[in-house]
Order: sequence, then structure tokens, then C-alpha cells
Amino acid sequence: MGDAKARRGKTSPVPAGTIHRSIRLLADALEDLGASVSLRDTERMAIMINEAMSAGARSFHTPEHVFALVDSGNPHSTLAALFHDLVYYQVDQGFIPAIAQAVQGAIETRGSELWLRPADSKDRGLAICMAVFGLRPGDQLSPFGGMNEFLSALVMHRNLDGVLKEKDLVPATACIEATIPFRKADAAGRTPAVLLETRLTEASAALGLSLSRRGVEQIVQGAVLFANRDVANFAEAEVTRFLDNTWKLLPESNPSLRTQGMYSIRSYRVALQKMNGFLRGLDPSTIFAQYHGAPAEAEYQLIVERGRRNITTAREYLGIKLLTAAVLEALADLSGGDTPMALFMGDIGATQPGSRLEDYLPDPPAEVTDRLDATLHDLLAHGRASASSFDLQNSPLSLFVYRHLGSAGYHDLLEAAHALFSGSLAPQAFLDSLPADMVAGIAEGCAQMAYTRSRELFAYAEQRRRTVGA
Repeated sequence: MGDAKARRGKTSPVPAGTIHRSIRLLADALEDLGASVSLRDTERMAIMINEAMSAGARSFHTPEHVFALVDSGNPHSTLAALFHDLVYYQVDQGFIPAIAQAVQGAIETRGSELWLRPADSKDRGLAICMAVFGLRPGDQLSPFGGMNEFLSALVMHRNLDGVLKEKDLVPATACIEATIPFRKADAAGRTPAVLLETRLTEASAALGLSLSRRGVEQIVQGAVLFANRDVANFAEAEVTRFLDNTWKLLPESNPSLRTQGMYSIRSYRVALQKMNGFLRGLDPSTIFAQYHGAPAEAEYQLIVERGRRNITTAREYLGIKLLTAAVLEALADLSGGDTPMALFMGDIGATQPGSRLEDYLPDPPAEVTDRLDATLHDLLAHGRASASSFDLQNSPLSLFVYRHLGSAGYHDLLEAAHALFSGSLAPQAFLDSLPADMVAGIAEGCAQMAYTRSRELFAYAEQRRRTVGA
């Protein structure tokens, strides 16, 4: 085997392109598992992987995410990394042709829903996937219950059945199943890892997989460690990097944000609102898993605590961003209706003086700075770890709002913002509930940017300033 690796140049430099890296990773994993597969077939599979994961709607689940998951010493988890996110049905709005061909015999479409067809008893790959995922013929596939992961595993089997032995496909399948995220223990207290152990044990007996008890335990341990790496972003040591990846996810689930400069204020708010709702409903204890000492207790406690801290901070960060978006949305409604964010805020990346809203904001009062959370203030002032395609890296307008209100003040006003979003509070009533100096300063800045609405915006600012002097 070593001679074969040398002949195809395993030790030679690898071109930096994602296709080249995928080919090398796939070829090495298959060779390490003793598979005999032509380089042309390896190339075909690597191209399919990159085509699926480079779809225009994707901004986080990309080939770079695959490379971050690869464990060069573990060919099973390398295969799982390459195949685990192939299908992202609701984001990709369907399948690329190669994946559609691979899954078409196993599923049927009913409107926007996917269902499993009656199973072919000779289809071993499908049988293994259903057993590992706990599915039965005729089941509906749920986008939030493992549909994408199941279909990704099935595509792996379709491409590698007859190439790899089942004893090598099962661990990779288990790794993919374990990446179904944010699952709680069942009513009997059994964790997803324990349930996976049970299904693997039952599948071994029913399908003749000859897995020993220790073999099942090792498979589940590997799957848990792989799944933890898949969500490792939640355990980032720096919250700025966690928020970076959170912001990468927003355009995947919000198509309007993919058009730089033209997404509306309301669509931006809706995207933030959805992410805020997700994080507020997320139980931090469901992010990471532990099974029979994997990972070790000290490491497990560290990643759980970091995950809890990052989620708590992100909730606060999204809260102030959401309140700021509410101010802009209400001013837009008051002056003519929803409009592109760029009309009020300016173009992302604009550097000329006077080209951004923050250039026109007055200085906030200094006396509230002792009521600010230092971490949140730094995030707003200095920003996430990197810029995104649709939003500034830092948040000067949100910082202006936060420095006016302080932590307690912005929390008090979030309820009013949600009432605005639901339609139970009129835009002017919402704006009138805000400090006059703050909202007048923002309205005047927006009037400078959106001269087509300057009359309405200046008029509202003047009205609020009169209430201060009254």
C-alpha cells in the first residue's frame, strides 16, 4: 500500500484548490481502508462533493467546513467529513443532478415534503442507513430531524457500496448520524449517543454486520467526537469567532441577504429575529455530547462552558442589534415604507467621509458608560473576527444605541421592539417610547443619508427635540 501512495505522490505538495484537497483526502482515506478505486472515480466523487457544497446559497456549509473536520489519522471520520453535508435540501432548494440520481430510488416527493419509498430488500446501503438513523420505509423525512444527514449518508453509500466493506461504511454512517444537532435525551433519559448504540447493536443482529459490543462502543465514541468537532464553533475561545460563523449562517437561511446592498431593512430584521429566536430557544446542554469517556471529562466541561458563554453573549449582541434594526424599520415606515438598508446606512465598505450613517451621529452621553457590559461594548465597537458580505464587521449604530441606553435600558425596550414587529405597536408609538435625544439623532442622520425622505425624517427629529425642550 505504501508503494501505491508513493506512486501517486501522496508525499508531494497538494495544490491549494478545494477540489485538489478533496481528491487527496478522499483518495488517502479510501486507500487507508484498503479500497481499490480508480483515480478517475475518486475525481468524480470529489467534484460532486465540491459542487454540492459550493452552491450559491451556502456561506458556512462549504468545502472549508469539511477541511476543518478532517482527522488525517481516522479515515472513517474523514469520509464522514467529506460526505456529511452534501445534502442541504431546504437551502440548496433541491439536489444537484448527481445527488438526485443517487437518492431517487429511495425517496419520493409530495409537494415540498420528502418521504421514504418502500424499501428494496436487496438494497443493503439503504437498509444500513435506515437502521443507523432509526428510519423505516414510508417514513416522512424531516428537515429538522435528520433528513439532510440521512440523505448525505445514503449518497456516500451509493458511491462507495462495493468499494468499501460494510464494516468501514458503518462507522462513517454513524458519524454522519451523530451530527444531527441539538437533540435532547428521550423520555427514558437515553441520550442520542446511547440510542445510536442501541440501533447499531440491533442493526448488527438484523443485517449480519458482526459488530462486537466493544466495536459498537468504539464506533459511537468516534461518532460523538466527530459530531463535537462539527459544532466546535460553539466552543470557540473567543466569542468574536463564534459570532463570525453565526453571521455566515444568516445568508444560508435568508436568501434576501445574499444580494449585497439591496436587502431591505425589514428583511435584515427578520433574519436577526430568526437567529435570535433560535439562540434563545437553544438549550446549551444539547450542543455537545459525551459517551463512555469520550471526550474526557475536563475537555467536555470546558467546551460545554464555552458554549454556554458564547450563546449568552450572542443573545445579548443580537438583542441590541435587533433593537437597532427596529429603530431603522420604524423610521422607514414613518417616512415612506420599507427600503434597502443601504439607503439609510450607506454602502458596506464605503470609506469616504459622509458616506455612512455613523458619520452623522452625534456623540452619545458619557454618563451611562458605567452601565455597559464591557464584552458587549467591545463587540459592538470593534466587531466580529471578520467582515461579512452583508453587514459591517463592527456595529457603530448599535454602539450608539447601547451607549445611550445601557444594558438595563435596552432590555426594557426590547419588548416594545417585538410589539412593533408583531404589528401590535405602531411605528411612531415605538419611536416615541425611545429617548428623544437618541432617536432624534438617528433620524437626523438617516435624513442626511436618504435625502428622498429627509423632509419626513427631519420633521420627526424636530418634533422629538421639541419635547425635550418643552
